[in-house]
Amino acid sequence: MSKKMKEQLEMILQQLKELDGVYRRAVSHTGISENEFWIWYTLIALEGEYSQQDICNLWSLSKQTVNTIISNMVQKNFATLEVIPGTRNRKNIRLTENGKLYGEKMIMPVYDAELRAIVRLSPEELNACIVSLGKFISILKEEIDDTEA
Repeated sequence: MSKKMKEQLEMILQQLKELDGVYRRAVSHTGISENEFWIWYTLIALEGEYSQQDICNLWSLSKQTVNTIISNMVQKNFATLEVIPGTRNRKNIRLTENGKLYGEKMIMPVYDAELRAIVRLSPEELNACIVSLGKFISILKEEIDDTEA
């Protein structure tokens, strides 16, 4: 690997860590944990229905972590669980009105900032970012899986 490629790898990793830091700072102002933030984010900002397993898969969170957070949300009357017909034990998470109001206070300032930031990128820049980062992650997973085999 050339020196330039090593420098580029370092730059990518630094930028990813910086992005983590941006979200960490934003979440710190909400008074909830990062894991809880991403669960609220899913239920507030993303469209669709989500089960605990969906959230585990989406954000690479452990089942135990998601279960604990969702159980606390149910206990606080922020959410209910609804059995998905035709499944053994899979349940969709439904926010109550209190949950929606609470979640929006936590999530919408960050989500709105994301939207303002993304519209400042050209369509070409945005697409290049999505394609390049996705390809890097896919190849890295493949390489790491090969080393673990």
